[in-house]
Amino acid sequence: MRAVPLARRNLFQDRRRATLAVSGVAVALLLVLILDGVFAGALRQVTSYLRNLPADVIVSQRGVRTMHMSASALPEDAAADTRHVRGVAWAEAIRFTTATVRGPAGRQLSYVIGYEPRTGRGGPREIVRGRRPGRGEAVIDEVAADQFGVGIGDSVEMLGRPFSVSGLLSGGTSITNTIAFIDTRDFAAVRGPALSYVLVGAQPGVDADRLARRLAITIPGTTAQTRDQFVEQEGRIVRDMSADVMQIMSTIAFLIALAVIALTLFTATLAKVREYAVVKALGASSWRLTRTVLAQATWSTMLGLGLAVLLAYGVAAAVGALSPNVRLVVEARSVERVAIAALVVGGLGALLPLHRIARLDPATAFKG
Repeated sequence: MRAVPLARRNLFQDRRRATLAVSGVAVALLLVLILDGVFAGALRQVTSYLRNLPADVIVSQRGVRTMHMSASALPEDAAADTRHVRGVAWAEAIRFTTATVRGPAGRQLSYVIGYEPRTGRGGPREIVRGRRPGRGEAVIDEVAADQFGVGIGDSVEMLGRPFSVSGLLSGGTSITNTIAFIDTRDFAAVRGPALSYVLVGAQPGVDADRLARRLAITIPGTTAQTRDQFVEQEGRIVRDMSADVMQIMSTIAFLIALAVIALTLFTATLAKVREYAVVKALGASSWRLTRTVLAQATWSTMLGLGLAVLLAYGVAAAVGALSPNVRLVVEARSVERVAIAALVVGGLGALLPLHRIARLDPATAFKG
């Protein structure tokens, strides 16, 4: 008789108790997955614009490695100088600032990006309604447009002047801010001719890392990073800004989840003392009982984890439908981290009463 079937049959002998054990584990893990998912979703929203840029390398002012909480200023001829560097297929500048966008029904902090609409390289990934901005026009996020109470053809105020809404994009609004795009010439008319960043496309076969190093050396006063490096730096600064709060919340949720799992499996193991006495009466060794207990804990934990992941995806879909500016992302590394911790703590919780099981008198199985 093998250990795993015994553990499985022992676990599901009382289906109501098994359901409660698995559900307890699932709810505990769901709390951790949701907290991790909220943070991961916010991080993806903040870096969405950068991740979808067609550029291989991003050039900024020396020492500036992010957009968030940063100010980069490059001379007007920075893009032209970049085009002459060996390995560059194209180079295009964008202008960037953080400002408040106002509409009739509200206002919100926004990343305002001035780009060249004719090429669209520094603009939104996709305009779901309308068209690219002309002079005096802007493209804003559709969620923000609802909050502002505006549609295509209506006006919003940013950078101290009105802009007519020419198009709407999706996925650009997070819990904290939104994004807006205007013609780079309108941006220069308000904020001056300085550029913020230069987006660079590499020629076929040119390695982005090597091109970034070449640009940093060739163009004085600049920092050049690959797009992936820039996204990583952007994510790092966002994580650092919210690390304390998120770490406290995540740690509390994790400890609660682990305590619930340990208590649930501890109780489930004790509830089966009589069954283990029967197995011992049939000649099972203490090592056999240990393997059975661990297998039962593994079954409970993995079933609970599977249920928690399914529930987390359901919660993510519901949150996305009810609050489009909030995104919940269930990441594989979060599931892996939770699974490892749950298995370790679940196994310990199930093994805590093992000393009692090891000292069981087989006659216990025949007592009333």
